[in-house]
Amino acid sequence: MKVSLAYPGVSTKERYGVDIGEIGGRQAPLGPLSISAYLKANSVEVDFIDAEARGLSPEETAREIRASNPDIVGISSTTVAFKNTLALTEELWKTIPGVHIVLGGPHATAAPEDALSSAPFAACVIGEGELTFLELVRALDSGAPLSKIAGIAFLDDSKRFVRTPARPRIDDLDVLPPPDRAALGDMNRYRPPVGCYKKTPVVSIVTSRGCPYGCVFCDNNTFGRKTRYFSPGRVVDEIERAISELGAREIAFLDDTFPANRKRILGILELLDERGLRFPWTCMANVNDLDEELLAKMRRSGCWQIAIGIESGDNSVLKTIKKGITVERVERVVRSAHALGIQMKGFFILGLPGETRESVNRTIALATRLPLTDITCTIATPIKGTEFHDMALSGEYGSFDSTADTSQFNYWRPVFVPNGLTPEFLLESQRRMFKKFYTKPGTLLRQLRKIRNPDTLFRLSKAALKILANARNGAPPQKEPRTSTPANDSRTADSAEKEVAECPAI
Repeated sequence: MKVSLAYPGVSTKERYGVDIGEIGGRQAPLGPLSISAYLKANSVEVDFIDAEARGLSPEETAREIRASNPDIVGISSTTVAFKNTLALTEELWKTIPGVHIVLGGPHATAAPEDALSSAPFAACVIGEGELTFLELVRALDSGAPLSKIAGIAFLDDSKRFVRTPARPRIDDLDVLPPPDRAALGDMNRYRPPVGCYKKTPVVSIVTSRGCPYGCVFCDNNTFGRKTRYFSPGRVVDEIERAISELGAREIAFLDDTFPANRKRILGILELLDERGLRFPWTCMANVNDLDEELLAKMRRSGCWQIAIGIESGDNSVLKTIKKGITVERVERVVRSAHALGIQMKGFFILGLPGETRESVNRTIALATRLPLTDITCTIATPIKGTEFHDMALSGEYGSFDSTADTSQFNYWRPVFVPNGLTPEFLLESQRRMFKKFYTKPGTLLRQLRKIRNPDTLFRLSKAALKILANARNGAPPQKEPRTSTPANDSRTADSAEKEVAECPAI
């Protein structure tokens, strides 16, 4: 049985509405790579194609897959990439008639019935993919009934939708082999956005699954609210392999909130010290998990940048979206980190439930007064499977174009507009926020400090020109969106749609 794994991806123009070219970044697709490693560990022949990283069209991707002559093709898709997934599926049916095509990723998990009504997928993998996909591969190979496999959805012989019982999530993550990074080929295709790394190559690592927080906009269907962890020893072993086998000189931890378990992160830092491993690293965190003592230990270990989800500068909005933080806590943590020399990047969202013109202005004011190095400001988007989607459908909080094309759910188009606001106001506020933040003297100085080599200068210059051009043309200055991402997605950690929580282009 031969399996091909593919990630169709989307272009920067499709993702952001404008062509930002190479000023952003690209992360290695750890989700499919984890599935690839697990299949290989169980004697399944696998190859992998990252069509997004290689810039392949659906036709080109299908031709490459056909050359591998697979029996099964597994495709990972987010909602915004689903149109390209359907195009790839159509090409595969033309070039490899009768091949089994399995859909995984956040769109399959959040909307399996919609997905199966759109294309002749053999099945949708719902949730974590490693164990489920291996069992599915074996069933398709042997002709065993799919109804016996937990964690999938499919259409039976009568074309009726069938969803099997949920598969329990993997408690002991150490049973999983490290991601199959050898399948990536040229590692130069993958690097964080400009200004968000100190040394290359940068290798991304996920050390946990799940998020303990309850933000309404976050799709946590894949990994859930219960956080499960790779052990400190397993994490440090993977770091050592990244350094010795891939030549990694910097590590980006892409957990939803890396310091969520204080005892574990301290164990990781102690092991790094014991093994004499020193390198620059970055991570994402919830401000509730950070204090001055932990920040100081992280800084001594090599942490130089932390990305945090701030979302809003209005405590009422933060309460409505169940963020679990306060503006006051954000200010204390950001200023503590800044004093220790840790760069802080803030994620913001405009147009959340309960948003008003006054709360938007408070958010812009907060972003402007904090000593942040970078910001990302996206438009609130109700993704299927989230509590926000249910809130939007209720009509209580605003108007929602739930029938919009899936490509519009890209965090840059106002498919949901809170009561009393307009799409134009949200987009104008987004532009205003970027302009006020990136033109203030403190931000400009911090941006200049990022220039460490000619490549950084070149990419920063391109980023600035793109942003200025987009602003003149009336499009919002597009930045790298945030996300938690799922195992079946092309990225990494839990909920999926905002792409990777990386630094912005500038």
